[in-house]
Amino acid sequence: MNHKQPGILRYAVTITKRPAFCVFVFFLTFYYFTNAGWYKAGDELFVRGVAKQIVEKGQIGFDFNEPPSERAHEDYTKGPNGLYYYKWGLGQSLVEVPFYFIHHLIWRPPSSNNVHVSHRNAYVISELILLFLCPSIISALGCVLMLWFGLRLGFSKRVSVFLSLVYGLGTMVWPYSKSLMSDTTLNVAVLGSVYAAVSYVSTRHSRWLAVSGACMGFAIVTKVISVVIVPFLVVYSLFTIRSWRAVRDLCICFGPPLIALLGIQFWHNVIRYGSLWQFGYHGGRGILGFCTPLYVGLWGLFASPGKSFFLYTPVAILGLASAWKFLQKKRPEALLFLSITVMFTVPSACWCLWAGDWAWGPRFLLVITPYLILPAGLFFETWISRSRSHRILVAMLIIFSIAIQTIGVTIHPFSFIQSRLGVVQQLTVELFSLTYVSTYCEQAFVNFSPMFSHITGNWWLLKHMIFSYDIWSDVPWRVLGDFNLTTPMWVKGNRTIPFWWPVAFALRSPASRTWVYSLAAANFLVVFWWGLRIKRLFHDDIEKRGHEKGIKATHFTNPATYLSSDLKPKGS
Repeated sequence: MNHKQPGILRYAVTITKRPAFCVFVFFLTFYYFTNAGWYKAGDELFVRGVAKQIVEKGQIGFDFNEPPSERAHEDYTKGPNGLYYYKWGLGQSLVEVPFYFIHHLIWRPPSSNNVHVSHRNAYVISELILLFLCPSIISALGCVLMLWFGLRLGFSKRVSVFLSLVYGLGTMVWPYSKSLMSDTTLNVAVLGSVYAAVSYVSTRHSRWLAVSGACMGFAIVTKVISVVIVPFLVVYSLFTIRSWRAVRDLCICFGPPLIALLGIQFWHNVIRYGSLWQFGYHGGRGILGFCTPLYVGLWGLFASPGKSFFLYTPVAILGLASAWKFLQKKRPEALLFLSITVMFTVPSACWCLWAGDWAWGPRFLLVITPYLILPAGLFFETWISRSRSHRILVAMLIIFSIAIQTIGVTIHPFSFIQSRLGVVQQLTVELFSLTYVSTYCEQAFVNFSPMFSHITGNWWLLKHMIFSYDIWSDVPWRVLGDFNLTTPMWVKGNRTIPFWWPVAFALRSPASRTWVYSLAAANFLVVFWWGLRIKRLFHDDIEKRGHEKGIKATHFTNPATYLSSDLKPKGS
């Protein structure tokens, strides 16, 4: 047994040096460190409730008195079996189940309402500590998929790693890494399916189609809108390979896992509504359906100050600028990316609630982010040949993108929105009637005016996190007058509280400060260590290529200066 141990240790060491492992651990610990300070209400609350119900009672339905009291009637329905069910897809609840199960095994809930508040807080904090791993792991897996996708498209290792960093730090993926809504899970499930389909075309290994079908099936269970891209994955596989083998592999490998998971979705529909074709959006505001004019939704999603995709993910402009070159070099993949982007964007733009509030940025477009970032790999491959001014502008764009995400991550996502709602309620009449007029008035107020933009609002609150002065003195809508609003949530006096668990847990439960601060310090050190490991990836790669071409790695001190693969030896 002993003679095998050195081999196992060498394998373990080799694994830790692989780029994918380094990227995964770095982003897992980074996202965990910047995760939320507490539970958020809304969709997350109900989805979590289903996950807990599965763990505690082995069912997804609730007895009459079990759904949370703050629910709206439009969010649940009474099923044929007498239990009550929520309208949301099952996928997000399923990915949370393992974390609730582990917590349920380790900790027992307080036995009565007479338990001291400190014990109750300790139980909730322990639950959160485990549950925050869920979006952190999923988001980190998305960054690894971006790395693998870059390599699959033929980009160099350092460019692929850099793309994963840009994707993970400079897009809405970072703020949504602390969200328990389904958008993060949907994004990674779709990305996994698309990556596997591209891998099948590249390698001809049919197992990739099985992975693609399984990921796509899970995406549909998470949000049924994902079904719109299934035909494009099939057409991409058939027309790129152009053989009967592709037909066979699609039928044998792609179809079965997809159909099996579609079966779960239809079962979920039947037990809730007694019909295969009811997906949960036939009540409440869902009655309005796709009533928004396409041009209004597209303007809101791409040009409005409140929800423009390019305001919340500025770095995507690089991918857009590289799109034509990407189409010339990778035509099948470019057309696939374009199809996915269009098929998710058009329904979202026409949906009555196209903005997806309450949320940071256009959350329905989170799923198109990878396909607007990946083409930028062609730009970074030619980095060294770009002019100095060009590189400075791009570096500034990347820094600006990271700054935007920092504003989104630091502040509670509802702090500004809740205060903004108080203003809008006083300026509009019958805002919450179930009519398109009501919906449009709300969207026009909050998303088509810069003073109500989430970015503007979070910047206002961020200033009060750093400096202490009258919080209402520079409120974005001050020119409209005084609306006599209550203090925004997660604001104490005139100071904004960071929406990070190392701060929030210690404030909510002072007795937990010792272990919370210790865990946060250890978490930070792990992030720092794996950040150095990623930097080392750049150094190792350039050193290897430098030896091959007669240059020394010590000539390069910044990863941004050696993104290009067109390295030349001295004197050339």
